[in-house]
Amino acid sequence: MRERLTLAFVVLAIVLLLGAGVVRTFVLRDLIQEQEAGHLRQEVELIGAIVDDREAAGGAIDERFLTTLVSTDRRLEYDPDRGPTVVVRGPDYAGTDDPQDDLAAVLAVSGARVTVSQSPQVASDIVGRDTGSIAALFVLIAVVAGIAGFLIASALSSPFQRLAVAAAALGRGRFDLELPRTRIPEARAISNALRASAHQLEDRVHRERDFAEHASHVLRTPLTGLRLELEDLTLRDDVPADVQESAARSLAAVEEVGAVAGELVELTRRGSLVAGSELPLVDLATQLAQRWADRLGVRSRSLTAAAEGDLSLTYTPGPVEHVTDLLLADVVRRGTGSVRIVFHGEEGGHLRIRVECEGHGRESHHGAEPLDRVAQVTSVVEALGGRVTGSHPADGIEVLLPRR
Repeated sequence: MRERLTLAFVVLAIVLLLGAGVVRTFVLRDLIQEQEAGHLRQEVELIGAIVDDREAAGGAIDERFLTTLVSTDRRLEYDPDRGPTVVVRGPDYAGTDDPQDDLAAVLAVSGARVTVSQSPQVASDIVGRDTGSIAALFVLIAVVAGIAGFLIASALSSPFQRLAVAAAALGRGRFDLELPRTRIPEARAISNALRASAHQLEDRVHRERDFAEHASHVLRTPLTGLRLELEDLTLRDDVPADVQESAARSLAAVEEVGAVAGELVELTRRGSLVAGSELPLVDLATQLAQRWADRLGVRSRSLTAAAEGDLSLTYTPGPVEHVTDLLLADVVRRGTGSVRIVFHGEEGGHLRIRVECEGHGRESHHGAEPLDRVAQVTSVVEALGGRVTGSHPADGIEVLLPRR
């Protein structure tokens, strides 16, 4: 987007400059022609006065005399009422040899007519002398327009680029979006829409987790009580055999209902957070390890990573990225030395993440209160239905996330 906007600025500047140059060329050519016509009138008046003086003195008006009067790029024609017409040309004259097609000025003197003319291309020649400087001006304006266009395009496209990154993060199931603050109405509208979508998805995750916990409690608790009652009934000696058989059959039905309830709750917990966004554990671990290896490398700290367990499991990357970012940000703030992170795919589909570093570091504070990343991790993980073990990266922090 930035490159296209920059190119648009350059093209627009050149087109406007060309348009202005064409209009200016026509105007300038007319001005030059008027100026040259004025010069011709002055020159023919001067020549007419000299010719009058020559005739008054009784001198001959011949080609030799007229040659001394004509300019290098002019044509001089002396047409007496009686006698042949005398025409002389300057050495640089390049006109049509026809005063009607040239720029010409005519003056009537005593007994004759004097005509001074020059090539009509003089205006184009004068304008064309500055072709090199005009080309240099075009290049300079194109460069300035490119720089200005790049700066303006960067300012205009930056919010949309950040919105694209935020939309991609939301598509991966991540809700902590870094949205730009901008005065561009369209960008603000998109930002508000993404924020609302993130809140709705996060609320959905919370409601589904609450539903799973509530369903597990509401369904399994009475079923467990009923199963105990039926088991007690089957074990009593004072109950007829047919009643015991009915109780046994009911106990089996209760077991089936309990199994179905457990499957429904587990299905709710394992459902994909964002359909189609899942990544295999190996790919997800590789991406996260590479990203944080670069960030830690700037601080002269190394990162080793491993993917273990069932590597064929797939996970929604957003929550895993969010949790991992918070954990490694805590490692940067409170830990020292090399860092190790292990992703382990459990048999039940859960993902276990363990982060540890070599030693304790000096903690930085923002304001009066310390920035508790572990509390943030705990809040995020519990909202997803997982749990966190450990409090300091030097001792190891372990996170257990559901498969979704």
